[in-house]
Amino acid sequence: MDNLPFELSKHHKSQTRYRWTRYGMNFIDKEHFEYIYNEYIHATNCDLCNKLFPKSQDRQLDHCHNTGDPRNIVCCRCNSIRNDTKKQTNTGEDNIYKCKHKEYKTGYCFRIQIIRNYTSVFVTSRKTLEEAIKCRDDFLKNNPGIYT
Repeated sequence: MDNLPFELSKHHKSQTRYRWTRYGMNFIDKEHFEYIYNEYIHATNCDLCNKLFPKSQDRQLDHCHNTGDPRNIVCCRCNSIRNDTKKQTNTGEDNIYKCKHKEYKTGYCFRIQIIRNYTSVFVTSRKTLEEAIKCRDDFLKNNPGIYT
């Protein structure tokens, strides 16, 4: 591939397609994926704020979390502030995520992460979803100004 802004690994395309579909992105057909991928690998600036991408890892493909349709090639900050991503979790509970974790017998844990102004203010994990909900609720009760 010529004139790319970044050097790509040998399996970049297949790894990228796998990652995007795992994140829930939908492509109409192979040509649609090829078009989006081509735009993505040639992107040098964020579509929303025009920030330059200094490294390949600084760009992300933004997509609608409801439909899976790709939208823009954006910087990490712009992707994190989109309205439909603010409360998306894989547990259905705000600020609680199910994560793989080898130290637990079940092979996973529930991570609580509360973010304010793009910075984590509270991060911990628990064995069960019920424990995680209680931990999150206790933290928010003891820190009422966290969302004001």
